Amino acid sequence: MALETVEQAQVLTLENPEIRLTIRPDLGGRIDQLEDLQTGHAWLWHPSHYAPETTRSLAVGDSFDDHWTGGWDEVFPNDAAGPFQGRNLADHGELWSQSWQVLETSPLSLTLGYQCQTVPVWVKKTIQLNANRPEASLVYEFKNQSEQQIPFLFKHHAAIAIEAGDEILLPDCWVEPAFLEFSKIIGQPGKTRFPKAIGASGKAVDLRVMPPPSSQLQEFYYASELAKGLCGIRHQRSQSSLLMTFDTADFPYVWMFQSYGGWRGHYVVVVEPCTTLPSDLEEACRNGTAALLQPQEHQRRRLMLHLQRD
Repeated sequence: MALETVEQAQVLTLENPEIRLTIRPDLGGRIDQLEDLQTGHAWLWHPSHYAPETTRSLAVGDSFDDHWTGGWDEVFPNDAAGPFQGRNLADHGELWSQSWQVLETSPLSLTLGYQCQTVPVWVKKTIQLNANRPEASLVYEFKNQSEQQIPFLFKHHAAIAIEAGDEILLPDCWVEPAFLEFSKIIGQPGKTRFPKAIGASGKAVDLRVMPPPSSQLQEFYYASELAKGLCGIRHQRSQSSLLMTFDTADFPYVWMFQSYGGWRGHYVVVVEPCTTLPSDLEEACRNGTAALLQPQEHQRRRLMLHLQRD
């Protein structure tokens, strides 16, 4: 583990012979970069204006989209901002915008903690790198410090650097547009079996292969009833894949946000294993699809990341 301070930016690294993770406690405790040391490929996307040597100071409630600089954020306790059960919840929650405490370090592991402000919850994250293989475990612990039940949404928000011809990886599952007015590939409401969907013309479209940025397309869909807990991206040029695996009891859904030049000019796919559906927590509660923290409950959820080379 290496720790350095460059113009107040806190940078931590976990590394084995196969993989290097760069972590930024000052930027929401996120994984800022994920590098394959065998292929040289850097998996995580950042906008062209991102300056990794600098830090930032944001208030809880600042706009996520206006301050988004890529990497692997986490979203909790909500996605859509607004009042909920007497609380004013922030845009994309609050984990991403605030600095986390470094609790424990070792050459292959890091534990971070954060005390939430919008809900009475303590969050702890442990990243454990395998000693020899290109994989790591991400374990999240949530402690409800109150005597009230807390409905919540928790999701990964991994911005993946992509190239035309790369592929989205999902198991057999149902997919449906999150917001049809945003969709430029899926053209009709309702569920279809991945990788097929119905375009605006009524013809079948394949959701796997990524178009070039010149397409100016964008898409955002939810995946549910996953045959197994798996999602990821295959990078064609390096002949390798980034896979996330998990228990579907921990993450029953995967959200896939895609901008192929169409949204703010970005060319990126955001892979989002999630506890909850849809983005509106009130609606999720009505549907019975919100995750729940019972009074004083201590809850644990785990995800594994793997690099797989052909």
